[in-house]
Amino acid sequence: MASELTADVVKIPEWINEVLSSFEHRTEPYMEVEIADALRAVRKGQGDMSDEDWKGFIAEWSAFLFLESRGKESVWGTYFAPMMSGKKADDTDFFSPDIKDLDAGIVAHWEKQARTCGNPVMRARYSDLVWDLKRTITGQRATPDYARIAIDSYLKAAEEKLYPMEIIGIQWLGRALGLSLSINDADRTKLVVEFMFEFYDRVAQPQFMGTWLFLFDNLYGQKFISREQESRIIANLEAMLAKTSDSTVSDAGVHSALDPWGAEAAAERLAQHYHRRNDKPEVERVIKTYGSAFKYLAGQANSMMAMAWLQPVIERYEQEGLRAEAEQLQLMSAEKGKNIGADLKQVSVMVELTPEEQEELANFVEQLVGGNDVGAALGRIAAFFTPKVKDERKLLEQLRVGAPLMSIIPINILASDGHTTAKINSLDEDPDGRLHKQLAETIGFYQPFLADTLAKLRERYAPTTEDIFDFLSQSPLFAGSRNGLLRDGLLAYEQEDFVKAIHVLVPQVEDILRNFLGHLGRPTLKTVRGQPGIMDAKNMNDVLRDEQMRTVLTENLWRYLEVVYVDKRGMNLRNDLAHGLLAPNVFNRYVADRVVHTILALSLMRPAPSKAA
Repeated sequence: MASELTADVVKIPEWINEVLSSFEHRTEPYMEVEIADALRAVRKGQGDMSDEDWKGFIAEWSAFLFLESRGKESVWGTYFAPMMSGKKADDTDFFSPDIKDLDAGIVAHWEKQARTCGNPVMRARYSDLVWDLKRTITGQRATPDYARIAIDSYLKAAEEKLYPMEIIGIQWLGRALGLSLSINDADRTKLVVEFMFEFYDRVAQPQFMGTWLFLFDNLYGQKFISREQESRIIANLEAMLAKTSDSTVSDAGVHSALDPWGAEAAAERLAQHYHRRNDKPEVERVIKTYGSAFKYLAGQANSMMAMAWLQPVIERYEQEGLRAEAEQLQLMSAEKGKNIGADLKQVSVMVELTPEEQEELANFVEQLVGGNDVGAALGRIAAFFTPKVKDERKLLEQLRVGAPLMSIIPINILASDGHTTAKINSLDEDPDGRLHKQLAETIGFYQPFLADTLAKLRERYAPTTEDIFDFLSQSPLFAGSRNGLLRDGLLAYEQEDFVKAIHVLVPQVEDILRNFLGHLGRPTLKTVRGQPGIMDAKNMNDVLRDEQMRTVLTENLWRYLEVVYVDKRGMNLRNDLAHGLLAPNVFNRYVADRVVHTILALSLMRPAPSKAA
């Protein structure tokens, strides 16, 4: 090992050696992090340490605290990753352990330990650290000998059953395979592969997917395995698919191995294999097999769980062209959805305003509607009840800190019959989805206040349709609309005919936006897919996606309109109305108030004042 470091050897205090020795001579399984925990526990009784002793502690404590990144590179582009990470008060990154605390002397210590330690678990860790981190810490490459030591040690540790859980042994073997491939060691690669099959026979259990998926995930399709080995992998998966999809009930009323999720995992890998062979019937067979397991389980489940389980299967069937099977599950899901109400619980919070808060609210409403000018009052109401995107983003960031789980847990939005209409992922993965969901919640929260404010407006001014038009006509968006359907819709609103008002006004909002798009010099027509030469009018979805339209409307306004009209994560009013999906009780004053408010908000688009000569 000619390239080993010549740095000063790290001196290890006796109390650290005692801890290490206790683990080195253990014959029962343990996890590497237990060594770090034991070192930290003993260190608490050592008081102030010299720099020399502290370095010795860091060398060993860090060695066993590093976390394996398991299939993805760490923050340093290495296999080993920090156990913890975060931000300091000054917004700089914090890692524990941190390679910044390590130097050439510590790496040299690991090199020595890799050659002399008798315990294969510890020896694997020391040698793998050298191979993985030496260049990052010192700028010098480690020799392949340390990769070889790590491979042999991982194999020995797995063979001697020193893993506390089977999944740890599988991880060791996966790492050993990766190391052998990285140094092009064909002999060791062969040894690792052969032992993987032995290990499978030792640990594979149908109820624990991790114990039987690793052969396919690590070996399938690789040039270094034989046809016989590939056939064994497929045969093993077929056996597991049969077991995990078996809905047979024992005499005691127990399913011995039924696990639809395990069946799905097996089937998806088998489908990949059969797709590779262009064997469509076999692909369909394995997909339908796992689907039948979910169908059986859904038949025993409550409505919410059944629909949640069936929907991904329906989508998977459709992907493989299994339309009849997909339709059958859709009918089953719809039947289950009829009882969804029994599975849902309403959660409500009563908010009571103190007399002082009520007075403050009344004063605020007076500020919005007061002044003896109905036009000015309409303008203030239009501006105030348009949600502010900047405020909603700030609230989401506050929730990320104050309620981090709420920012991570995905959200499914359900229709009244229980089917999922929209999915929203975590704040980091789906910032727009979270933002629009928050905007919808804010709109809902302020809806009673909007209704109360508009009621005060009517009480104060008794505005007519003409008064509303006088206000709207100040915006070029409403030029020429005084005598059209917009009038009929506003008149119906004035007469409290909310069914007519909503049916008439919503399409007029779409028409106003489309015409405005044309005034911006943008096309208002689009080609019809699959029908060359045929054009169709752009709908509200298309119009609000136009980048120039978004620039002119401002983010506050276009996101507001999206959430109210065309986003399933919000009210989705336009789309549901167009498809006849609105329930009768939706045609009420609250919804009509919101529609009228969006019209008022749109009318705030005014021509720029002319500059003085």
